[in-house]
Amino acid sequence: MADVRLIERWLPITELGIESLRERTPMTPFPAPNRLHVWWARRPLVASRAAVLASLLPEDTDRGYFLHALGIHGDPVEARKRIAAATRSGTRLGAAAYGYPRAFGYTPSSSERQRIGQSLGDLPQILDPTAGGGSVPFESVRLGLPTVANDLNAVAVLVTRATLEWPNEYGNSLLERFHALGETLANEVRQRLAGIFPIEPEVDCRPDGYLWARTVSCPYCEGLVPLSPNWRLAPDGTGVRLRPEVAGGPGTAGRVCSFEIVESAGEQSAGTVARGDGTCPFPDCGRVIDGDEIKEQAQAGRMGEQLYAVVCKRRVETRTKTGKIREKWVRGYRAPRPEDDNSAEIVSRLAEKTPVWEAFDIVPNERIPDGVKTAEPHRYGMRRWRDLFSPRQLLCHGTSVEVFSEMLEADRSAKSLDETQKAAYGYLALTLDTLLNYNNRAGRWDNTTGRVRSIFDRHDFAFV
Repeated sequence: MADVRLIERWLPITELGIESLRERTPMTPFPAPNRLHVWWARRPLVASRAAVLASLLPEDTDRGYFLHALGIHGDPVEARKRIAAATRSGTRLGAAAYGYPRAFGYTPSSSERQRIGQSLGDLPQILDPTAGGGSVPFESVRLGLPTVANDLNAVAVLVTRATLEWPNEYGNSLLERFHALGETLANEVRQRLAGIFPIEPEVDCRPDGYLWARTVSCPYCEGLVPLSPNWRLAPDGTGVRLRPEVAGGPGTAGRVCSFEIVESAGEQSAGTVARGDGTCPFPDCGRVIDGDEIKEQAQAGRMGEQLYAVVCKRRVETRTKTGKIREKWVRGYRAPRPEDDNSAEIVSRLAEKTPVWEAFDIVPNERIPDGVKTAEPHRYGMRRWRDLFSPRQLLCHGTSVEVFSEMLEADRSAKSLDETQKAAYGYLALTLDTLLNYNNRAGRWDNTTGRVRSIFDRHDFAFV
């Protein structure tokens, strides 16, 4: 008698497709493994669970039971039809449009896992030799199956160990170690970076971000042109208006832009770059700056950067109906002040640190290789990986890695680097890696959510 598995006879492709899209619904939390580290080929969890389970269960498995074990606790196909009809009529169904939570968030119950075991007899060992982001072994573990995963890429191995192995082996003690290491690192980094972020002039206000635009010189009027596709800061209309100083006219010194925060879209200045070409914002010029000219200036080291807005958070007290006072921090924006730009101090600190950091491989000096995507930074004068970071970003990241290395070496010398502590350092390294992804010259300000988007917001190294 043939040993036919469920996947050979049936798989709910449409339902899985819908649920896979729901996993990646914008403005909703992605699955926890996805947030640990960027991995391009990460498979949807619900599809991975379906592939594992359908490859094991016999062909006569009850299909309703199978769908329930996947987390599909309703009819996504009918839900999509209902949502489409509501969209056509202008009706919003809200978060409960499908009638059940997204499938990936469901962990099979102990009774479901027991039933799987009973249907299989001796539990087979699941092997994923090219685990990548770890979706397949993650779902295999959630199904209660013995699992082995591997990959040739060292980053994939680290991600998989951090997703599957370490939490299962070390549990809450690992979490406590990680929190302790993170607090130690953060406190030490803050001390070493004292003065890098100027104190806000307002009381009960703290800086939350600095927004910079890359700059080029207009080849026609010699004005300093800040490049941005738009000047929006927030969805409520808050944005930036450029104040070009024409000085003595084209070709004279002092032709720079200052910035003003405005509260409506109509008051914002027009963007100064589109499709690689720039537009001079000075009213006595206004000519288009060819994209090749921008690249040429960048490759010659003449592209600069200018601070155009400071994101800050203000402490606000509110009183509840019962009279209790609650504190919250409200995001706001202000125009830059001269003292915000402490580039000279940062360059000085960086120059002092660079020789030591290069000797100990703290900063990435490797050349960015030629390739279909990796050649993109070359066009804008970024030849080495360190060039993807501004001086302030490089100083902050370098300081963090320096402190991390010192902490690790101190634990190693004290012989306190047991396996749990090593795992905690692994998570701390992934944390620093995430900071790199979000704090670099290829990040951008998302004016709909009020946050910085990652360099990997797109699958390239686009000039932003």
